[in-house]
Amino acid sequence: MLKLLSVFVLLPVATLVSSAPAPASFVVQGYLPTTKAPKAYLEYRRGSAYVTDSAVITEGHFLFKGVVDNPQRASLLLPPAGTSYTHMMREDVAIIYLEKGTITVTGTGRPMQAVATGTPLNRENASLIAQTASLQAQLTTLQAARQRRPAAERDDTALVHRADAQETQLTKQLQAVYAAYLQAHPANPFSLYALAAYEGVQPDATASAALFQALAPSVRTSPQGQLVHQRLSNQVRTAIGAVAPDFSLPDPSGKLMKLANLRGQYVLVDFWASWCQPCRAENPNVAKAYAAYGGKNFTVVSISLDKQSARAAWLKAIQDDGLTWPQVLDLGGFNTEVTQHYAITSIPQNFLLDPQGRIVAKNLRGDALTQKLAQVLPAN
Repeated sequence: MLKLLSVFVLLPVATLVSSAPAPASFVVQGYLPTTKAPKAYLEYRRGSAYVTDSAVITEGHFLFKGVVDNPQRASLLLPPAGTSYTHMMREDVAIIYLEKGTITVTGTGRPMQAVATGTPLNRENASLIAQTASLQAQLTTLQAARQRRPAAERDDTALVHRADAQETQLTKQLQAVYAAYLQAHPANPFSLYALAAYEGVQPDATASAALFQALAPSVRTSPQGQLVHQRLSNQVRTAIGAVAPDFSLPDPSGKLMKLANLRGQYVLVDFWASWCQPCRAENPNVAKAYAAYGGKNFTVVSISLDKQSARAAWLKAIQDDGLTWPQVLDLGGFNTEVTQHYAITSIPQNFLLDPQGRIVAKNLRGDALTQKLAQVLPAN
C-alpha cells in the first residue's frame, strides 16, 4: 500500500556549479538476425526535445550515430513489416543507455529480449536483467494468462484475488532485488536507473526517497540525479491525502476540460495510450466500474499520452474499447507538464480523487477500483 510521505522529507540537491558536460558521441550497432522489421527507430532526449532517429535494417544489421548531452535511457523500436512507427505497440522495445562509446545490441526473437553491451551503463543493465530474468518471466506469464482468460473467469472473484496476490508477491521479490542492487552500488550512476525499476508503476514515495538519499552525493547531484530528485518530489505532491494537481486538456472536439470543474464527486484520473497493451487490457475493468457507479457521484477522465500523429489511433481505441467517459489528450507523451506533475514514468497509472480533489487511492487495477468505490460510495 502506498504511504503518505509525512515525516520523510527529500533533502535539497545542490545546484551544479560546474560547466555543463561536453556532448558525448555514441554509436549503436545492432544485429537481430530474426527481425522482419524494415527499419529500426531510436527514441531519446536531447536537451528539452525528444529525438526520433531511424535506420534501415539490412539482413538484421542496423547502425545509429548521435550525440547526447548526458547519459540517458533510450528506446529501440522495430515495427513489424506493415506496421507504421506511429501506430505500433510500445511494449516490445529494447531498452538501451546512450553514453559515450559504441553500444552493441544483439539478440534473437523479440526486441525486448535483446541485450545491449559495450559501455558501463549497458553492462550494468545487462547484469541486472540477468538477475531478474526469472522473476520477470514469471510476471509476464502471469499477466499474459490473465489477459487470455474468458470473460466468465475474469469475473471470478476468487481467481482474480489469487492472481492479484501472485502478482503482488512477484513484484515484491523484484523490488527486493533492485533494492539490494542500490544498497550495494551507492556510487554507481546506474543506480538511478535501478531506482526507477524499483519504483515500477506503483511507486512508494517514502521507500524510494530513502533509497535515493542513501546514494552517494556524486550520484544524487548529477544531472540525472537532479531529474530523479524532481520526480520523487512530484511523487510527494501526489501522495495519498494530497490535493491532485489541476489541469486543462482538450477533449476529442478540442474543448478544454478542467479537472477542478469535476469537484464534488469522486474522479478517477486515468493515464493511458492507444499503443499501450496493458492499458487496453485494463480498460474493461474501468468500464465495469463506470457502468456500476458512473453518474452516482463518480466519473472518470482518461488522459491519453498518444502523440498528435497518433490521434486517429487514439480515437479508434476510444471507440473500440467502449470508453464512454470524458477523454482528453496530453500531446507530448511523457514530456508534458501534466505527466511531470503526476510523476508519470510508465502507464497505465490512475489516481482516485475524493469530492474535495484529494487523492484517496492510486493504481487501482483489476477489480480493485470497483471494490474501492463500493467502500466510499453509499449503496443504492
